[in-house]
Amino acid sequence: MKKLMIIWLGIISFSGMSQEIKEQKINTKVNEVTVFLDGAQIKRIKKITVPKGTTLLNFVKLSPFINPKSLQVKADGNVMILSVDHQQNYLKKSKKPPELIALEKRYYNLQDKIEEIKTKINIIDEQIDLLDQNKKIVGQNKGLTLNDLKPIVDYYATQLTTLKLNRLKQKRELKKLEQQQDTILKQAQKTTKIKVYPTGEVNVKVSAKQQTTATFTIIYNVKNAGWYPSYNLRSMDNDDKLVLEYKANVNQNTQVDWHNVKLSFSSSNPTVSGDIPRLIPYRLSYYSEPPTYNPNSKSVTGMVTDLETGEPLPGVNVILKGTTIGTATDFDGKYSINVPDFKGELVFSYIGYEEQSIRINGTNVVNVKLKESPDLLEAVTINAVGLVDKGMDDEGSGISLNSLTGKLNENKRNKPVIKKRELKSIAIPVDRIEKQTSVNFSIKKPYTIFSANKINTVELTRYVIPVKYEYVTVPKINENVYLLVYIEDWEKYNLLSGEANVFIDGTAVGKTLLDTGFANDTLQIAMGIDNGIAVRRELGKEYTGKKLIGTKKTDTREWIISVKNNKNRPVEVKLIDQVPVSAQNDIIVEIDKLSGGKLQEDTGKVTWKFRLPPGKMKKFILRYKVKYPRNRDLKIE
Repeated sequence: MKKLMIIWLGIISFSGMSQEIKEQKINTKVNEVTVFLDGAQIKRIKKITVPKGTTLLNFVKLSPFINPKSLQVKADGNVMILSVDHQQNYLKKSKKPPELIALEKRYYNLQDKIEEIKTKINIIDEQIDLLDQNKKIVGQNKGLTLNDLKPIVDYYATQLTTLKLNRLKQKRELKKLEQQQDTILKQAQKTTKIKVYPTGEVNVKVSAKQQTTATFTIIYNVKNAGWYPSYNLRSMDNDDKLVLEYKANVNQNTQVDWHNVKLSFSSSNPTVSGDIPRLIPYRLSYYSEPPTYNPNSKSVTGMVTDLETGEPLPGVNVILKGTTIGTATDFDGKYSINVPDFKGELVFSYIGYEEQSIRINGTNVVNVKLKESPDLLEAVTINAVGLVDKGMDDEGSGISLNSLTGKLNENKRNKPVIKKRELKSIAIPVDRIEKQTSVNFSIKKPYTIFSANKINTVELTRYVIPVKYEYVTVPKINENVYLLVYIEDWEKYNLLSGEANVFIDGTAVGKTLLDTGFANDTLQIAMGIDNGIAVRRELGKEYTGKKLIGTKKTDTREWIISVKNNKNRPVEVKLIDQVPVSAQNDIIVEIDKLSGGKLQEDTGKVTWKFRLPPGKMKKFILRYKVKYPRNRDLKIE
């Protein structure tokens, strides 16, 4: 019976050993990254020696922001993948920031000095107390004469003075050190607001009939990464070509650095406005005012702050929904973005905060308060059949670091603290790959992007594009002259909507919006103000005035507009002005002179198009009469 029991236990033991699953922890590096307009795809490749039997490969130190449903794992070799499981490791969190480690060291060094000074002060207090006790003993001795007491009194006075001055000195030093310590403590409070995230892990269960070496490829999508395009537009005065530098502004805060990766970008997923002013129909009525204009109406500005603390949030992504037009807030939480036709919805996204969308609704200022949100990641198991939902994983919220002296509240809210946004621009070789629904730019050289809220600017490509130039001026609003560029067949350059820095003759003149959303065969770009052409609009005194004839008043207005070309080459100019349009039957507008201008009768818009040789000037006269009843008042420009 005992022998039978031993044999049975041996069988159980052997069976348990035969079913034991071996486990390996696997460290990998990021090999390839495709950055989308929102998010990124990560590829990791690793050769692994797999033992015979069933093995659990634990791929560690991954991003906490993996989208589990995007997870793909494949193995090239004689192994079979049994299952794939994504999880978060809350025991393996981000390391303590180096700034906090340095602050701790300084804090404790000061603490040692403070304790030393406090000890000195205690010793001085004991010495003073001892002198006081000795004075009482001497005072009780009635046999001492005045001559005997004098040297004793002098001694005590000298000693007390020395001790009390020393104590005063030590207290001053103590106060100084405590102030330094308090400053460090405040800085530590800011540093401990850095959010600490769990690390991501992928468990891959594999089976091998014998020991073998296989190449594993892990592909997944992550949040908190993205890019948006921007451009440099360079126009040379004597050339009908435009240099267009195509740039990608990429940032990633996936909590994992991308070191020397194969990088690609996919389109699938100063403050002077360069936009040409637009005239509003000038309709006359007895109770109406002439139209007013805001030359910066397409520029939306604002500030993004934390909902609870009110502190500015730097590095917040601001995207015009449904477009590739984007920007990011500066160190003070401020942003400025150009919006085509002043319509649309702005999307504000920031790591650790709830995404917020706001309609522009005709306002130039959009201030936003973002609410902090814990990150929830959904764990999904992938097996041979397909996706099996395992429910929600534990909440991926961060924990605050302990304070140095216990004064920092463990429950204080945490949010990223980002240093001032840095802008890095590097021109590197790029391959452009056109797809059916998107365009990919593949960087030929390995590239490194660290996990931080910093914008890295990468030059994707550079075009020298034949263009047509036109100068447009609307002197009624302002006497600036705007340079317009027309690009034919612009689609072949795979341009996306985005902001552009404008340079004319090597001088930065401001920013403009490259808007491809409503472009046809020809893309129009407003390059901003060109001071090489001078325009002046003034009231002609000879004809301007008011007359009373019968029951009618007649107001005459004459505007003299002069345009001078100060450039050394001829230019094509479009001049736009307007005459009023009557909104009532008893108001009659008569056009006297347009100097060859083309009138659009329903709006009153007048347009002149002409070629102006270098150094030459042209003058145009716009004159009209307004007749209305003499017993009425009409405000005319």
